[in-house]
Amino acid sequence: MKTQHINEFSNQDFERLAKDGQLIDVRTPEEYADGHIKGAELYPVDQIEQFDKKKDKTYYIYCRSGKRSLKAAEYLDKQGYDVVNLDGGYVAYSEGDDNTEVKESTETKVKDNRKQLNYSGLQCPGPIMNLSQEMKQLKPGDQVEATVTDPGFYSDIQSWVKQTGNTLVRINQDDEKVTAIIQKEEPKAMEVSHSANGTTIVLFSGELDKALAALIIANGAKAAGRDVSIFFTFWGLNALKKENPANVKKKGIAKMFDMMLPKTPVKMPLSKMNMFGLGNLMMRYVMKKKNVDSLPALLDKAIEQDIKLIACTMSMDVMGIEKEELRDEVSYGGVGSYIGDTQNASHNLFI
Repeated sequence: MKTQHINEFSNQDFERLAKDGQLIDVRTPEEYADGHIKGAELYPVDQIEQFDKKKDKTYYIYCRSGKRSLKAAEYLDKQGYDVVNLDGGYVAYSEGDDNTEVKESTETKVKDNRKQLNYSGLQCPGPIMNLSQEMKQLKPGDQVEATVTDPGFYSDIQSWVKQTGNTLVRINQDDEKVTAIIQKEEPKAMEVSHSANGTTIVLFSGELDKALAALIIANGAKAAGRDVSIFFTFWGLNALKKENPANVKKKGIAKMFDMMLPKTPVKMPLSKMNMFGLGNLMMRYVMKKKNVDSLPALLDKAIEQDIKLIACTMSMDVMGIEKEELRDEVSYGGVGSYIGDTQNASHNLFI
């Protein structure tokens, strides 16, 4: 026999293939865990010789882009299996041609009594964070319909439901908004399959835009159900300063540092186009106009979500920063505290 190929398909075609035959994912276990086509079984290409399924159905083989799956498909074809290689693989599935069409779950129906949530005007990670809090108040089986004007929500919500175990019943995107219907599932469906489900961030930079990026990522990760900790060291400690700092008397080098460092987080400079502080003012003006949370607001939300904020005591001592200058909710530690958190994290960011 000659290996068959499918070159053009939509996301709905993938779902149909899972019913008509059996999807086989020949990528690595790590790739499979990061995301796979619903209904697909994992058989890594380097273990394909152990494939021992019945020969009474068609097997649709895919990898990331189609190259590894072709190798697996050719081998199975020689063993007498009816196989089809999905050219384009998981990339084609992720970038399907139906981005503007409604994708409705084949197993879950839209409920008339679903709760309406309007997050128009909110920027990332606001919609996901608000939705995460709203879902905590619902019972399994309840549905919400979220309307968001941030176009990035289209991909964000698909990643979020995958990580939390909830069901994306329907999603639609047009030129003005993204509308998604989500159903809350039983807690068991949201259990993490691996122990390392944490996100650790080292904030070394004392620049406003980089601190904003760190807090946006942290809040988004927490909303997705991850355990998050941020280790503030050296210049990054400025982000933890109170908006109305206490008047702490300092001497010597500590006083020199105090004169050079920003008094509050909003006074932190930009990494580019700072222009003697004018860039900072422009950035904060645009953020307010675009409904993007300020750095203090993002820190407030991080605290509300129980994100762990750790101030490096060694850096504090070197730079003459006192505990009275930092937020009350901050915990204090050294590299040991940070390393301990990384043991339960699947990735770490240095900013």
